[in-house]
Parts: sequence; C-alpha cells; structure tokens
Amino acid sequence: MGNWLEFIRDRVVHRSQVGKRKLDAAFTRRELDAKLRELGERVVALAREGGAAVPDDLAGLLREARELEERLQGQLSDIAALESEGSTT
Repeated sequence: MGNWLEFIRDRVVHRSQVGKRKLDAAFTRRELDAKLRELGERVVALAREGGAAVPDDLAGLLREARELEERLQGQLSDIAALESEGSTT
C-alpha cells in the first residue's frame, strides 16, 4: 500500500511540474508574440518614414499590411458613421 501511495504522489508531483512548465511556456509565447508585434510595428513605421530599407522579400508583406490598415480605417469610419446616425434618430 505504501509503494502505491508513493507512486501516486510521484505522479502528481511530476504532472504538476509538467503543468507548471507548460504554463511558463505559454507566458513566454505571449511575451514573444508581443515583442514580435512591437518589432513589426517599428519596422513598418521606419519603412514608411524612409528610415529603413525593406528587403524585396518583405515588400509584399508590407504592402499587404498597408492594405489591411486602409481597409480597417474604412471599416472604422463606417462604424463611426453608423453610430452617429443611430444617435441622431
């Protein structure tokens, strides 16, 4: 009976260590994602200002990002217009 309890205890400890490491990895992934987003935003800003040359293989991504930003601005403008129409009626 004692060996069985030790086995269960060891398994619980082991699984909790695995869970802790998975949680740590998830937090690190979130930090990495945020840092990469920040890096991308800074590179895009520098490229727009002419402060950074964009390699040819990234130019397409930059163009797509600009198109998405323009689409987002249009959508936000539409939302604002609809909201202001709704408040005047």
